[in-house]
Amino acid sequence: MTEGFEAVLAQARQALQAVRSGASAGDEPAAEGTGTACDGLVQITAQGGRLTDVTVNPRALRLPAEDLAEGFREAVNAALADMEAKSAPESPPITDPAALSEQLERLQEQSAQQMARYTRSIEETLGRMRERG
Repeated sequence: MTEGFEAVLAQARQALQAVRSGASAGDEPAAEGTGTACDGLVQITAQGGRLTDVTVNPRALRLPAEDLAEGFREAVNAALADMEAKSAPESPPITDPAALSEQLERLQEQSAQQMARYTRSIEETLGRMRERG
């Protein structure tokens, strides 16, 4: 009796879940970005908006402080830009709003019909109980 209702409800839930899962993909690991500067003497790795690794070749220490500082800035910015490029969200699955609306309207219609059947059944039962006494 309620199998059709449950099927439509399950379809509506699946459609809503598809929309939700497209909106947030929190199960995937954060993208990792890398950047280098000073001819590869400074290497930076970033993940989740944070620096996760800094590698400085000892030869980089021979550079003037200003050049080394500029190299760090360049490498960090390159790593963050690389990370952002890799973590750019893919296009979410397209859910047809009209189809979702149609499913929800069918669900509403079926639930109203089901409620009417329940109400009739209760009224019939109460009527029989009154007749008996």
